[in-house]
Amino acid sequence: MKAMKPACTGPLGLFGNPVEHSFSPLFMNHALSLLNLNYRYLAFAIEESSVKAAMQALRVLGFRGANVTIPFKRSVLHYLDHVDDLAQKIGAVNCILNNDGVLSGFNTDHAGFIKPLVNRGIRLNGKRALVIGAGGATRAVLTGLVDHNISHILLLNRTERNAATLIDWCAGELQFTRIDYDGPPSKLEQKALQSVDLIINSTPVGMHPDTAGAPLSGSLHFSDHQTVYDLIYNPWETMMLSRARAEGATVLNGFEMLILQGLYSLAHWFPRREREIFSLQESIVNYTRQVVAES
Repeated sequence: MKAMKPACTGPLGLFGNPVEHSFSPLFMNHALSLLNLNYRYLAFAIEESSVKAAMQALRVLGFRGANVTIPFKRSVLHYLDHVDDLAQKIGAVNCILNNDGVLSGFNTDHAGFIKPLVNRGIRLNGKRALVIGAGGATRAVLTGLVDHNISHILLLNRTERNAATLIDWCAGELQFTRIDYDGPPSKLEQKALQSVDLIINSTPVGMHPDTAGAPLSGSLHFSDHQTVYDLIYNPWETMMLSRARAEGATVLNGFEMLILQGLYSLAHWFPRREREIFSLQESIVNYTRQVVAES
């Protein structure tokens, strides 16, 4: 079936479940307005059984592109025509470009994750990291850590089988073997926590609306030499980040990662505007923070 061309405003979208919490439509539509691009970015909650149909809808309805979020970053791979090398290595796609009905997949989570650390001068070379979770976003996280010469990684996940799969992937795709499974997050011991410099939560535990949750036990304590990076951005400060900040750790939420992965996505969809897109970063961050704070 031939792809349709939008008659007026062109569609862009976000596919995931849940998506009600997402700030992406807010800041992406603001960016499109600043760029004077006649497109509208909408969020669509879909089921696993609808992923194939959603990808076909991108073609049929003439979407220029779409983002993919939890839990479909890996399952969409089966329904794309092309996947770039980085996304292929990571094994997860969060950005799709539709070029006349041909769907190409990219991973912008990788750059979105690592740049906030680099921009703050947080050095990873020779450091130890604790990573919580083994989902699609975790592979982008591990790729960024290995690319920046992390020394050792402790991996926590509820299911050992999924952790083992991730460790095998890390050895095969990243040629990195200094990663160990340390059990489920609920079993983490204080000694292990104190042995790392960077703690990253890549799970949705603590995300709106279940904001009372935290991936690590409240009996554990952080240190002022540690950086705690929670990829969740709604709420602004999760229970884990609140505890870490109170105990002197450097804390970072997923808000800047969210904005950056969105800007990298826009650059894939509108490559001729790339320089202008990234020049808007500070303006978009400030706008989104202000709207969220007032809501």
